[in-house]
Amino acid sequence: MRLLSVVAMAAFLSCTASADPQPALKRKGPGFMKKGPIGPPPDVVERFSQLSPTERQEALSKLPPARREMMERRLERWNQTPVEQRRRLAGSYAQFQEMSPEKQHEVRRLFRRFGETFPPEKRPEAQAAIRRLRKADAEERKTLLNSRRFVRDFSDDERKLLEQMATEIPGRE
Repeated sequence: MRLLSVVAMAAFLSCTASADPQPALKRKGPGFMKKGPIGPPPDVVERFSQLSPTERQEALSKLPPARREMMERRLERWNQTPVEQRRRLAGSYAQFQEMSPEKQHEVRRLFRRFGETFPPEKRPEAQAAIRRLRKADAEERKTLLNSRRFVRDFSDDERKLLEQMATEIPGRE
């Protein structure tokens, strides 16, 4: 589950990483929408969804059409996300924010590679493999990666990526 929340957080970040930074929302209080180098953090969607309908419409109307559509889709997805998953995503994002910029860059790079390497239908299997690899010590991990099942189910490059994700991305403890 930890990895799933990290993967979900990374998917969200990869969406914002490829987009231009979004304009700030006008809202009472300082720093309502502080954004990092890759766009607004996930809590902005949560906070945006808590605006009154009038405030939300006003903020959305100030966005360019493409941004407005993107934000509306994110709000819809966020509203459909179970509360427990929202909490996990917030925790994952907080952990991500504590990483050095170099480590954040590496995590983004690994998640982009994951998205490029594994088609959507193969991702659950890959995520399960990462969870198994994370639980294993170094020797067990090596055995798993060279097992008949891993060799059958994943190419050499896929196995290398799974190993990197299991060892280089810190998990929430």
